Amino acid sequence: MTPSDTGLLPRVRRFLLTVGLPVAVALSYGTPPWLVYATLCAIQAFVGDEGGGPWKRLAYMAIGPAGLMAGDAIGTATSPWPMLFLGILFVLGIFYGLVQGGHNHLIQLVRFAGYGLVMGYSVAPLHLPDCAAAAAAVTEAWAISLLSDLARGRLRPLGVTPVGQALRAALIGWRTCWTFALCAGFIIVASDLAGAWLGLGHPYWATLTILVVLRRGLIPSADSVSDRVLGTLMGIAAVALLVTVAPGKGSLLAGMILAAGLRWPALRMHVVLGTALITVFVLLLGELLTAAPGAAGHLLQDRLLATMLGCCFSMAGMGLYQNLQRLLALRGIAAER
Repeated sequence: MTPSDTGLLPRVRRFLLTVGLPVAVALSYGTPPWLVYATLCAIQAFVGDEGGGPWKRLAYMAIGPAGLMAGDAIGTATSPWPMLFLGILFVLGIFYGLVQGGHNHLIQLVRFAGYGLVMGYSVAPLHLPDCAAAAAAVTEAWAISLLSDLARGRLRPLGVTPVGQALRAALIGWRTCWTFALCAGFIIVASDLAGAWLGLGHPYWATLTILVVLRRGLIPSADSVSDRVLGTLMGIAAVALLVTVAPGKGSLLAGMILAAGLRWPALRMHVVLGTALITVFVLLLGELLTAAPGAAGHLLQDRLLATMLGCCFSMAGMGLYQNLQRLLALRGIAAER
């Protein structure tokens, strides 16, 4: 979000409207599968909103959703060829290693491309209604963003450096981070194989966890892992309590609305609280889509296991990177003698 964006309360209202409209429309059709794509793309479009003119604003808002849908399409297309899928996943991990710590939109692109890639390959093949729902969600988020600015009498200026310039800089500087990029690619592939071996129902959660917490520095990675684990545990506990005390679609919807409304204030207070609330929102959305007996417990268990798997492999990747750097440094010292 741009520094010149509206205050917290207007932002919360806009987020609720942006995410609430797709959910309301979908529920009128009885929770269709495309609800996931509409909701995810609406959230990503909102997060990617950096102001600017109408068309440039739309382009930046569409980066995350485009990554999700392209990844899902590639995952769906490669489902008969597992080795090709793993090769593409490895390349995506390398790309993450190159852009990590850089432009937020590039990181958002690779995160949700990985999410969609694993989802399309392992869980939910892409269909035409999913694409239509994603496009409609981005358009709706864009329209709300423009109308919100026009209601205040002016359009917000673009709040980020051009993404193309940042991409060129990341690719030109590959020599400074190629070891980290290789480790990221290897770890993401290894995590996906481990998820398949464990029989994860939602392996893309583990992939996304790695693409969120893995950093080039050991301390930043450890901090991200601890925040992710604690926030996930808090969110799972809250959902478990809700579905136990007040089961039913009405309670799930009320919980989703509350989580969406509190997400931005909570994130401003601490990333753990923001993670907890987005976990609540995602899990309650999953509960609405899988309203089968016993589904609640399996969904919570899968979220916990996938998050832990992603965090464990992230720390393994950080250890691999640190040891590889140390080995290269020792070889460099030996070569100078």
